[in-house]
Amino acid sequence: MATDLMMYETGSGGDLMIKNNDIETINGLTNQVYLALFGGNVEQSTYDDLNDIDERLDWWGNNYLSDEFQFNSIFEKTLMDVALNSEGVNTLINAAKQDLKYLEEYADIEISGAVTQINRFELTVNLKEPDMNSTKIKFIWDGTKNELIEQITI
Repeated sequence: MATDLMMYETGSGGDLMIKNNDIETINGLTNQVYLALFGGNVEQSTYDDLNDIDERLDWWGNNYLSDEFQFNSIFEKTLMDVALNSEGVNTLINAAKQDLKYLEEYADIEISGAVTQINRFELTVNLKEPDMNSTKIKFIWDGTKNELIEQITI
């Protein structure tokens, strides 16, 4: 099992968690969920037909990943484009499933979402990794600010 630096959402992007004057670490796929949903570039998705001459307007790290593992933040882009209503909830859940599809090889994933207040959407991702307890990650999106305002790992 790999150890990773713990990332969490502060409302202005992912930050590292400090605990007892040291950077906190975690085991498991929690960071991968955050990066898949919010780690790409919402300006442009990576397409297979990009060549070395074209300017890449997507996330810089996609240049080093194979085509099947590109981070495009389809979920984050969808959050900015759909109405936060019952139809929008289904669209958002499908976008999250698309972003997290590559993790299905490593964990059982359940995704749910709901509009909890006016202009507030909560996405919950349950991960069941082999030989590990389940992890629940909740992302809270403020549609008025168009930003992720909180990430909670349970």
